[in-house]
Amino acid sequence: MRTASNTASPQASWAQEARRCGRTALLLPVLAAVAAFAAFSAGPPEGTLLGRLVLECALPVATALACATVVVREPMAELHMTLPTGYPRTVTRRLTLVGEASAVSALLLVAALLATGSSPAPAATLVELLAHTVLLSGTAVWSAVRFGSGAAATGTVAAVVVAKVLLLDQAVPQATVQAPWALLVGGALFLLALRTLADAERFALRLQEV
Repeated sequence: MRTASNTASPQASWAQEARRCGRTALLLPVLAAVAAFAAFSAGPPEGTLLGRLVLECALPVATALACATVVVREPMAELHMTLPTGYPRTVTRRLTLVGEASAVSALLLVAALLATGSSPAPAATLVELLAHTVLLSGTAVWSAVRFGSGAAATGTVAAVVVAKVLLLDQAVPQATVQAPWALLVGGALFLLALRTLADAERFALRLQEV
């Protein structure tokens, strides 16, 4: 049974979680946005096939890999499960930081493309990036929690990207039709991963009480 209290200030807690995320996880979305901008703006205003593919995939994939890194890099997860702050809540806070870095990167990416006159419809681009990011990040987090491996999460994300590009995009090319389903599936995978962590936490607490 938890008896300790969490006396850290909110600012200190968020700073601690940022350190636990690591610089790489928080910088990956930024670097991906830079790569997407370079790839898309290098071609004509409507973008080349490669440029559009990089714009669609680079930031969501980078965010997903960052989320997987956040989940698997904690070396003392069992200890965290016995602390006053629930481990699923801790993971959620860290993933929120990655999500914020990704959201800012997406906004800056679209703004930069608009400034150069080479952006597609900004609202549609943001919706597509959001949906794709939620889908891949949910996939990465679920896989990392389920298998406890960053390599497994990377492989699962790669498989989903290939399936989307080669199959889903051919059958349902409209991003506005794909977006709701991507958001639903990605969100469900996030919740499933957090529920798995909560179940593991309850099991660890029961072992502690024995």
